[in-house]
This record gives sequence, C-alpha cells and structure tokens, in this order.
Amino acid sequence: MTTFQSRRMLLTTRPVWTLKQSDFTVDKQPVPSPRDRQVVVKVLWLAFDPAMRGWMNDGPSYAPPVALGDVMRGHGVGEVVDSAADDFPVGTLVHGNFGWQDHLLCDTADGVVGALEHVHGNKGALPVARKVPEGLPPTAILGVLGTTGLTAYFGMLELGRPRPGDVVVVSGAAGATGTVAGQLARLAGATTVGIAGGAAKGAWLTDTAKFDAVIDYKSEDVSARIAELAPNGVNVFYDNVAGRILESAIHNIALRGRVVLCGGISSGYSDEATAYGPTNLSTITVRSASMHGFIVTDFLDRFDEAAERLATWVRRGDVVWADDVQQGSVEDAVETLNRLFDGKNFGKQLLQIAEPSTS
Repeated sequence: MTTFQSRRMLLTTRPVWTLKQSDFTVDKQPVPSPRDRQVVVKVLWLAFDPAMRGWMNDGPSYAPPVALGDVMRGHGVGEVVDSAADDFPVGTLVHGNFGWQDHLLCDTADGVVGALEHVHGNKGALPVARKVPEGLPPTAILGVLGTTGLTAYFGMLELGRPRPGDVVVVSGAAGATGTVAGQLARLAGATTVGIAGGAAKGAWLTDTAKFDAVIDYKSEDVSARIAELAPNGVNVFYDNVAGRILESAIHNIALRGRVVLCGGISSGYSDEATAYGPTNLSTITVRSASMHGFIVTDFLDRFDEAAERLATWVRRGDVVWADDVQQGSVEDAVETLNRLFDGKNFGKQLLQIAEPSTS
C-alpha cells in the first residue's frame, strides 16, 4: 500500500497587512491510510478569495480565525488516490475544504454543496470530500457553482432585486463574484455596468459576459462615468471594492436605490494605506436608499436551490465565467492570494498544483 506524503502550509504568524511567505511554515507529514468510508485525496486546484486574508486575523468575525499552527483553510478540487469508500473509487474528482496542502485524508459525503465547510472549516474533524458535478469543468465548483456563484446569486437577486429597466453597477466586475453578479442582473432585464481595471478585462465583460458598459477605474473618472451611464441614478450597486469607488456609487445612487455590500478589497484586507471610508453616507438618507451587507451563509438553507438554478444557466450558456489559473506548488499559495489584492486576477483565482490522472 502506498504511503502518501503531504506538503502543508501552516499559518505560524498573524500577518500584518500584506501577506508574506514568512507568515507560514512548510512541513511534510505522512497521510494516514483510509478506513470507514474515508479517502486520500491528491489536491489538484486550490481556490482563492479575498475573505481568506481576513480568516488569518485573530478577531471576531463571521468565521473563526485559522489557528496558529493549522493548515491554511481553503477550498480545492482533488482526485481520490486511495479509497475505503466503494462509491468514491480511485480517480473520482472531489472538492472540499482541503486547505493549503497537496495530499490529505478526508471523510466522504453525498451532495454537492459544502459551502459552510469551506467558510468555517471543519472544526477539528476531517475535511469532507464531495463529488464534483458531472458535465462541467471540475473547476466550476470552485467558482461559478461554488460559494462565489452563491454569493453573487443571493447578493444580487435577493438583496439587490434588479428589475427590467433598472441600471445596475457592479464593482470588481472582472472578479469571480462580480462577473456572475452582473450577468444575473442582465438576466433579470437590467442594464448592467461593470467597473474593472484595464482594456482586456473591459473587452471580456462586454464581448463575452454581455455587460452593457464597462468603466475603467484606472483611466476614467468613475463618478463622472457613472453619471453619464445612469443619468437617472443607479438603482442597484453591487460592491466588491468599497473605498472611493463605493463613494462614487453613493454619489450617483437613485431614489430608493439599493447598495449591496459584498466585499471591500480596496479598504483594509491587506494594505493599510488603501483603507478609505466613504464620506457621503448621508446621501443614502436623503435619497431614501438602503445599504445591506451580507454573508453567503445567511442563505444556507437555500444553497441547493441556488446551485441548481446556476447550473441550469451555466449549461445553457446564459452565464459564463473565467478562471485565472496559476501553475505551481502549494508553496505558491501566498503569491497567488496576493494577486487578488494587486488587481492581477481575471476571474476566479486558482492555483493548479498537480495534474489529474485522467481527462
């Protein structure tokens, strides 16, 4: 019987703003043999979200912090390489809260959605491996059909509530969540405007994702361009950025407009110098608008419903997505996560650390 060795990234220092390689210790440990419906998983792809940076801080939040000395938490897709579960034979593609390591022992479970495990971890228990949905690329479960897609779904459709004729503006529109959120607004009949950085991202959003317009925050006056594109005001602003871009959207919010606060990558995740709070919150009051923050697990009891609808739209081609796949080893996870805060990613940020044995 093969004994697998796992290279693991252990969080050993609480980061101060920008994440550094020295915040982690790399170790190597043997992986126990599976028993009682357990499997050994070789990790193929790791997924990255801005929220992961917050999980490293020691403070109260919607999810417990990663404990010092623990493997860094994170969602991944892998392949079963040893199995004591007949319905998870060797070669099965699975996903779960595998963390920053290249092999691990897992329990198994039915069903596709395991987003609560992804966000909160497994609290001392073994990670749970679930089968990757058939008929779609395996990385889809890390983005459009995972917590990313679910976040876009509930934030836009349940809180933003776009209607035909509305103008919807999405910040961070070329990121994994923003891409899907804008497309859901389009499917609801709204005019969709994305805010992104650079011509390449803008072209993909209009040509492939079918946004109606894109504002390049790197070269354009965001507030002025919003005013041009939404002369009667923004009905829904879906925010992944915060800071000055949120301020520009509030300046242009329509009467009874809705601001959905999904993330704030510009204001405090990683670099103190970028932290900036909007100075015009009184505009929300005088325009009878609303601001609503949320966490995807607020809608935990409806995950299956949302995942089914998203899968239908994806299979029809109504919703497209982009994966930004970096190649490397588990030690490259720090640099890959930092790409999000440097604005380098285009779509869902992934790191491929191994090849599947079958296509």
